[in-house]
Amino acid sequence: MKQDTGKNFIPEEFPFLSGGGEMGHLMRSKDWSSSLVGTPDTWPQSLRTTVSIILNSKFPMFLFWGPGQVCFYNDAYRPSLGNAGKHPDILGSRGADYWQEIWAVIKPLIDQVLGGGEATWSEDQFIPIYRNGTMEDAYWTFSYSPVNDESDKPAGVFVTCVETTKKVLARHSAEKSEEEFRQLADSLPELVWTTDKTGNQAFASKRWKEFTGLDPYDAATFEKMVHPDDLPNILSVWTSCLATGDIYKTQVRLKSKAGAYQWFYVHGEPIRDEAGQIEKWVGSFTNFNVQKKTEEELINALVQIEESESRFRDVANTVPVLIWMAGPDKLRNFFNTAWLNFTGRTVEHEYGQGWADDIYPEDFEKFMSIYVQSFDQQKAYQTEYRLRRHDGEYRWISARGEPRFTTNGSFEGFIGACMDIHERVLYEQKLKEDEERLNIIIEASELGNWELDLETKEVIYSDRYLEILGHKTGQTLSHPEILKHLHPDDLGIREDAFKRASDTGILHYESRIIWADGSLHWIESKGKVFYDEKGKPFKMIGTVRDITEEKNFQEQLLGREEKFRLLADSMPQHIWTADTAGNLNYFNKSVYDYSGLTPEQLTADGWMQIVHPEEREENIAEWLNSVSSGHAFLFEHRFRRHDGEYRWQLSRAIPQRDAAGDIQMWVGTSTDIQDIKEQEQQKDFFISMASHELKTPITSIKGYVQILQSKYGKSEDPFLKKSLEVID
Repeated sequence: MKQDTGKNFIPEEFPFLSGGGEMGHLMRSKDWSSSLVGTPDTWPQSLRTTVSIILNSKFPMFLFWGPGQVCFYNDAYRPSLGNAGKHPDILGSRGADYWQEIWAVIKPLIDQVLGGGEATWSEDQFIPIYRNGTMEDAYWTFSYSPVNDESDKPAGVFVTCVETTKKVLARHSAEKSEEEFRQLADSLPELVWTTDKTGNQAFASKRWKEFTGLDPYDAATFEKMVHPDDLPNILSVWTSCLATGDIYKTQVRLKSKAGAYQWFYVHGEPIRDEAGQIEKWVGSFTNFNVQKKTEEELINALVQIEESESRFRDVANTVPVLIWMAGPDKLRNFFNTAWLNFTGRTVEHEYGQGWADDIYPEDFEKFMSIYVQSFDQQKAYQTEYRLRRHDGEYRWISARGEPRFTTNGSFEGFIGACMDIHERVLYEQKLKEDEERLNIIIEASELGNWELDLETKEVIYSDRYLEILGHKTGQTLSHPEILKHLHPDDLGIREDAFKRASDTGILHYESRIIWADGSLHWIESKGKVFYDEKGKPFKMIGTVRDITEEKNFQEQLLGREEKFRLLADSMPQHIWTADTAGNLNYFNKSVYDYSGLTPEQLTADGWMQIVHPEEREENIAEWLNSVSSGHAFLFEHRFRRHDGEYRWQLSRAIPQRDAAGDIQMWVGTSTDIQDIKEQEQQKDFFISMASHELKTPITSIKGYVQILQSKYGKSEDPFLKKSLEVID
């Protein structure tokens, strides 16, 4: 064994230890002489090959080797161990010494594989791990599979493992956030809504239908519920906001299901992605019918009675609304009691432009621009800004101003009213934050989102949806272009799924897609159908997920099953399997060759027909006991050969369990021990004969020794006395 001066195993002499980054260096520099596997020059070829595969793979891999389950792993697996934990001491050490916190979980899986059982597969399994100086909750997707040694028997357990903690927690958080969002929206008195980026309704809280009695997802609902006089304005503002991305603010009268119109504030904001592109809109309708009526009546009354100064002040000072007046020069010259109480300032300070000192600095320029422009054009305005209250807190208010004219039409300035809407604005901001958080969670889940108009076939989709189809983000695909990606043989699967969805309301199918480069991929599509007020489906919203890796793994499992049967048929032993109830459902070729029975005969009359009649009852009892208890089955019995001869067999079966410890199947073998039985009978005959032939001469010798001991027992010759004792 050649090593350099640094006690490293030279890669030229041991190429299977070449490369591997940090773990390759650790394996080459480690003192293996005291380990259970010995130094690398003594390792069997099967271990060398497996270690080489692990070191040169970029996929997280781990190996338990030998009876002591000695541990090996690569750089890709290294981050899973964290810091201040198992790394690097676990390398070359017994698994039981370093995986104590989860040994009860993984040891049955290791035993199953080393016992000749099938490989295991666990997806998003919750398995805590000690790392970074503490126990951490973690989720994993992993597989345990056998590594055979030179005798073609399992000697190690090969582990491929990916930590899925972030994905699982993101999925849990997304589900929780979506549910919390809907519960919050449904618990509020406002009519909460969201739309896609083009303005199509995507969600409406239950207050919509409670107030209007109409289906919020019906395209005709909006025109039915909006006052005819307000409809042109609200549609004009909405169209403009969709084009510019500006915040959507206006006022509108909505008809209740009782038939009466009530006033609502409309507020909507665009939700943008990281690139600044609008993904959707979220907003609300807030009822202010009572305030609106009071505000309009008050302003009308003030305009009518402005010539009576004393009466005007009396009225203005009794209402809770913040009232002000300004002359044609834009300088304010009146503030009611509610205004002064809100700001905590004197009339003298507020006169002129002093009142503007309380406007939030970031809102000042925008508001003053609207204020001045309204005076110049002598047109009403309505806006929102933040105004400082007497306690120093800035509060959002809704401000409205109306021009005043004399009886002969001369412009005399403005009269206005302000209302505290702080709580409503905070709620809208919270709603926006929840929507953004939900979008982040959906993106983290790596699901592609889509929406299909069932009449126009127009499709709206997310960037992740494009990536799953093999396209770059930002591209535009029509519905026919999307369908071209489907594998021709799977078009029927999609059509059948859509037919079922029209009846059940739920879409779910798996199919193959072909990327532009010709590569084949698998997707899983899920969706929900939405119906109009007549029960006709008009829209479908859903997600798509890339399941290519899962499908590839399933194909690998099928390949392993085929290899298992080929291997079993090549072995001289009788190999068989049974289901969880103990019913035998597979026999290898050796069973049929030995018994001379066909599969049909063995299935019709059962396998007990080849067991000797004297052992059948006990055989059945022992087998049922193992099946019910889960303990391994071990039994000696005679099997009838095709020529009628019975030969002794040793049958053994062990249960195969899943990650939860539940039995999935039984795997058994029956080995011919006829020669061993015959040798045991010959041995018993020889011992009996030898005992009989030696008994007489030994008895005679024993008698003479006793005579000599009685005669010379008192002799002073120590050698003579000692010799007689030894002979006796």
